[in-house]
Amino acid sequence: MQSPKPAEKWMRGVQLESVRALFEHLPGVMFFAKDAQGRFMAANLAFAQRCGCKDVASLLGRTDFDIFPVELAKAFRKKDEQILQSGQGIPRIIELFPDENGEHVWYETTKLPVLDHEGRAGGVWGTVRTYASAKAHLEPFLRVEAAAEFIKDNLGERLDIKKLARLSGLSVRQFERKFHKAYQMSPRAYLVRMRVAEACDLLRESDLRPSEIAYKSGFYDASDFSRQFRRAMKVSPTQYRRQLRTSRNA
Repeated sequence: MQSPKPAEKWMRGVQLESVRALFEHLPGVMFFAKDAQGRFMAANLAFAQRCGCKDVASLLGRTDFDIFPVELAKAFRKKDEQILQSGQGIPRIIELFPDENGEHVWYETTKLPVLDHEGRAGGVWGTVRTYASAKAHLEPFLRVEAAAEFIKDNLGERLDIKKLARLSGLSVRQFERKFHKAYQMSPRAYLVRMRVAEACDLLRESDLRPSEIAYKSGFYDASDFSRQFRRAMKVSPTQYRRQLRTSRNA
C-alpha cells in the first residue's frame, strides 16, 4: 500500500475545530457543516446566532427543519441531497435566508461536499453571506474590470490613466481609488505584475532568449525586464527558468 504524501498525511491530522475557528475571523461570512442526514455538525457563532441559537453548541445536532419554515428547509435539503448524490459543489446560490431581524432576504450561499478518505460525500458544508455584501465586495472589481482587461491585453502600451478612467466611466481620481481598492495596488504596479506574469509563462513554455521575452512581455528592454522580474520574483529570469527545469527533472 502506497504511503500518503506529506500534504495528505498532514490534512488527515487537521482538526475540524481548527478549520471552523477560521470562520470566526471572516467578517460578514457565516459558516456551517452538516452530516449526510442534514444535522448541523459545525458552524461559526454568526451562523448559529442567525439560526436563533445563543451559541454553536445549541445548534449542533439540529436540522434545517428544526429551525426554518418548512418550505425553506425543503429547499435547503434538496440542494444538500443533490450535492451528496453528485459529489459536486454548488457555488453562489442566491436564496432566501433570515437576516438579523428574522426577515427572509436574499443571501448568497456556496455549498460543497464534505468528502471522506475514500472521496465519498458524507456531508455538506458551506458559507452564507448577504447578496448585498457580495455585490459590494465585487463592485470595485466590476467598475474597473474593463480597464484591467485592457491592461492585460496591451502589455506593450504606455500606461494612459486618463484613457483607462474614461474606459471605466470614472474620473481619474475615482478610477485610481477604485482600482487600488479592487487590486490592492496602483494601475502601474498592476501593469508590471501582468508583464511579469506573462514573462513567467514564456520562460516556462518557450526557449526564447530573455531579450525576446522582455519585448513580448512589454518591458522597455532586457535590463528593465531583469530588474522588474527580480523585484517581483526574488530571482533572475535565468534562475527562474533553471529552477523550473530542475523541478521537472526531479
